[in-house]
Amino acid sequence: MGIFGNKKKEERPVSKSDANQITTLIGESCVFEGNVTTTSSTRIDGQLKGKIAGQYSLIVGESGIVQGEIKAAETIVYGRVEGIIESGKLEIKSSGAVVGDVFIEKFTVDDGASFNGRCEMTDSQENVMFESNSPGTKELPSSTIDVDETS
Repeated sequence: MGIFGNKKKEERPVSKSDANQITTLIGESCVFEGNVTTTSSTRIDGQLKGKIAGQYSLIVGESGIVQGEIKAAETIVYGRVEGIIESGKLEIKSSGAVVGDVFIEKFTVDDGASFNGRCEMTDSQENVMFESNSPGTKELPSSTIDVDETS
């Protein structure tokens, strides 16, 4: 066989450990307008105006701003999201802010975070959990809830 063989490149299946690695990054100085579809974990430290859909984790960094729609298996917000989030799990960290409606299974809001919108949980999750620095957590029954928290 010569240098240029007819071997096809093998596609490596994505393992769970690959799902935890950030392979797509929108950097701090980047402004992106449009729709993004990704099959890997993604981090946004810049600005995204549009829709983003991912099979794994989507992290909005502290300097990140998303204006639009997010669909991901897991969404973690350290920055700001203005729009609709549809996710299996949503975490809003203490530096994070979400303005818009969320459609989720699991929802965690850290002490100091901001959420202003409507939350609708799927039937597969029974409780919304709010974490704080104080001992214990508060649990609310699953249903559509409106939360208006101003900082």
